[in-house]
Parts: sequence; C-alpha cells; structure tokens
Amino acid sequence: MPERTGRGADGLAEAGTLAAGAPPAPPVATPTDLRRPVVAGVLGKGAEGLTLVALATVVPRLLGPADYGRLSVVLTLVAVGSVALTLGGSTLLARYVPAAPVEHRPALARALALRLARNRIAPFALLAVVAAVAATAGRVPPATAALVLVALALNVAATLALQADLGLGRAAAWSARYPVQNTVLVGAVVALHSAAGVGGAVAAVTVAGAAGLALALAATASLWRAAPAPVRLPDGAARFGLLAAATGALTQLVQRGGVVAAFLLTTAEDTGHAAVAIGVALAATYAVTQIFVVTLPALTARHAEARDDGDRNAAEPALRRLAGTLLAVVLPVAVLGVLAVDVVVPVVLGPAYVDATAAFPLALAAVVLSPLAALTLQAAALRLRPEATLGSATAGAVAFVLVTVTAAPLWGAAGAVGAMLAGTATATVAGTLALPGCTGWRLPLASLAGAAVVAGWGVFG
Repeated sequence: MPERTGRGADGLAEAGTLAAGAPPAPPVATPTDLRRPVVAGVLGKGAEGLTLVALATVVPRLLGPADYGRLSVVLTLVAVGSVALTLGGSTLLARYVPAAPVEHRPALARALALRLARNRIAPFALLAVVAAVAATAGRVPPATAALVLVALALNVAATLALQADLGLGRAAAWSARYPVQNTVLVGAVVALHSAAGVGGAVAAVTVAGAAGLALALAATASLWRAAPAPVRLPDGAARFGLLAAATGALTQLVQRGGVVAAFLLTTAEDTGHAAVAIGVALAATYAVTQIFVVTLPALTARHAEARDDGDRNAAEPALRRLAGTLLAVVLPVAVLGVLAVDVVVPVVLGPAYVDATAAFPLALAAVVLSPLAALTLQAAALRLRPEATLGSATAGAVAFVLVTVTAAPLWGAAGAVGAMLAGTATATVAGTLALPGCTGWRLPLASLAGAAVVAGWGVFG
C-alpha cells in the first residue's frame, strides 16, 4: 500500500504542516505492514521475559519478603509516577504522528515530545515538594526520597524520547528499553544490596533509570540534533494526550496499587507476597500490551487511508484478530500456571513465599483479560475516543479501591491482588460497552469466561 503524503485523516495535513518558510524534515515513512512492529515487540518482550525471571527470582530470594516489599513500593511509585508524568504520550504520538504528511512527521514528533516535557515540569516540582515535606517530617528517609525523585526524572525523560521514536514507526529501541533496564536493575541490586542493604537496592532503581535514558538518547540522537522547525500541533492533540494520561494513571493505580495497598493495610511479608504475584501478572500483561502499542502507528496509517474510502474502522478487524490470537496463547498458559503454582513458587522463590501461592491465581486471571483490554484501548485511540477509555478506567479504579479497603485487611496479599482483578475486570467490561462493535461478542465472552475459570480454579480447586 503506498504511503500517503497528501491530506491525512482528521484534518492532520494542516495540523502537521510546518510554518511557512521552514525547511521540511527528512522523510520518515511509517509502513502499514504490521509484521515488523509485531516482530520487534515479540522479540523485545521475549528478552524482557528473560530479565524478569531474574527480577522475580534472584531479587526476592536475595532481599527476603520484607526488604523486597519495600523495594517493590519504590518500583511502584516510580512506575506509576512515570506513567502519570508522560501524559499518555505513546498513544498520543503513535496516533497523531503517522497520520501527518510523511515529510513533517519528525518535526511533529519532536514538537509533541517537547511539549509533553515542558508540561511535566510543574507536576514534577510539586512531587519534589511533597517528597521534601515527607522527608522533613521523618516519614521517608531523605536519601530514599532523593533517589526516587532522580529515578522518576530519568524514567520520564527516557519514556518521552522513546515515545517520539515510536511515533515515527521505529519500535526497536522502545522494545529494547526494559530488557536493558531490568538487566541493569538486577545487577545493581545484587551489587548494592550486599554493600548497603535496602538503601542500596533503592539506589539500584536510579542506576537502572540512567541506563534506560542512555539507550533512549542513543536511539533518538538524530531527532534532537536536527535544527528545530516550527510546527503547528494537531487540533485536539492536547485534549487527547490529557485524557490518555489520566487513563494511564488510573490503569496503573489498578495494576500496581495492590502493592501500595498491601504496604498500608497489611504486613511487610504480605506486601512482598502481593508484589511477586502482581509482578508476574504485569510482566505477562505488558507483553500483550506492548504488541498492541507498537502496532498502533501502522494501524493509524492504515486507518487514515481507509477512511478516504468511507471505512472509518478498517483497522479494527486486525485488532480483533491480534487479540484473539493472543488470548489463545495467554489462556492455556494461565491455566498451566494455576496448576503449577503450588510447586513452582516455593521451589523458585523459596519457602518464605509459600503463602504467596494463594494470590497467584487471581493475578493470572487478570492476565487473561489483557488482550481484550488492550484491544479496547487501541480501538478508542483509532476512533479518537479517549473519553471512552477514561470512563472505563475510572470505573475500574473505583472497583479497585472498594475491594481493596474490604479485602486486603481480611485476606492480605490475596485480597490486594483480588482488588487488582476486580478493577481490571470492571474496566475491561466498561470499555467493551463504551465502544460498540469494536470487539464483537465472542472475544469478550471467551475472555471473561476464561478469567473466571482461572480465578475459580485457583481459589476453589
């Protein structure tokens, strides 16, 4: 299919046009073929999976449940803060940049990334004030507060740079970032924990963030070295980015908030148990999500071309096929995981984590829902309906909070992970209902039934 260079969908030809007299940036094509980004995403997640094995086995055994729970709180705060401060930029750039004329995409990607960065200065400064107050009041060690802030800044900068790269259709560095960062994190935890205890493990998070930023800057060096060119931002892009960011922050609350909830409402050991179950679930969930994210630029280009032929949702069948294929992989793996968890967890993590086995079936049930959840998120982006996913994420967050405050004090780690499952299921169902026609009926039915079987089998089997 030939690449478009004229008017793109949604009026983006004018939105992406450089100011009069500005020289155009070198052309960067975004292909509509999905194979290349899918391959990059699969290879990246495969490599990341190897590093996560070490992160989920070596680190918990080395630190023990209590210290691992404390480190997990830091990792959660950095991850949630990074998502909140990047304002849904991956979806924003992947949706708008490929729909602009080819020769204007680098300038538009750079302009959107820099705008996102400028807009994050005030929220980051507010977080710094909060951290300083907490440190002064003795709630958090000052060194820990400083390390968390530096790690957050490094991760935000790396994410913004790689989002610009992804918007240009280049998925390699985006896919390689976490394999590199996790490898450095594991090595740094092993080295620094032995020298400085849990404080050294926290410092390892900052070292890993620096490695991620180094990769991002190396991958996007040509984009930042180029002479800046004035560019008019797409109409509606700021609102789209804001709603996408709010959706991402609420989703992170549901996905990662169980660790913080366990820390506040249960014991340090329960926090560690919840952290390992949620960590395994999120590794699988993000493997699914990444495949959808890296295909969005190509789907956007395909969607833009098809709309000229009167088909507004031409890319959605590809999303449904991708989700169905991933569900066919994820569901059997989740079932096998439930069958094996009682044997595998004590062997891999050690006897201190035997009580964590009760939480794993609920975490694996949430993984089963990930293809359907990713499908609704990308369909909303293609339809330029970010309010749909914001509404579903809000419903999921409310469900998560309600279940957390009742279940976590009663059932410890299992209650905290159960709250994650409740929030995920609520958000997924709400997203499906908010986007009629994007999923069909077979995929939601199979996903919800599969999640119920996995959760029920683990709890009552």
